Amino acid sequence: MKNNYLLAIVVGIIVLVANQVLSVLLNVAFPLLSAEYAASTAFRAWSDPLMNLIFLYPILTGVLATYLWLRTRKSWKSGADFGVAVGLFVAVPTFIVYYSNFLVSPVMVLSWALFAFVNILVAGLALEKLEG
Repeated sequence: MKNNYLLAIVVGIIVLVANQVLSVLLNVAFPLLSAEYAASTAFRAWSDPLMNLIFLYPILTGVLATYLWLRTRKSWKSGADFGVAVGLFVAVPTFIVYYSNFLVSPVMVLSWALFAFVNILVAGLALEKLEG
């Protein structure tokens, strides 16, 4: 893809879709996650307009991963290599901070770390494929 802005938007949308699929899969695999979200007073209700910002997270992840990829792509063997390395760089410290600071279950914190990792991995795979 020649247009880097278009590439960033497309990757952001791909990451958004992957994020939604992962959300469904995690809620099926761990049904108590939905109950924990619903029971907690730490999270906004879905009816709150600010909750729409949650959909910006995966799009921004894809856009920023594209920016990083375009500047460092020669350093990586593949998009998967990029995704794993950057994904771990993002997910592991995030997991530690969330686990130590939030009064939620370890499964919920692991799901957040998994989202961070998978989003970057998907971005890396998409970037390699789209850059051809």
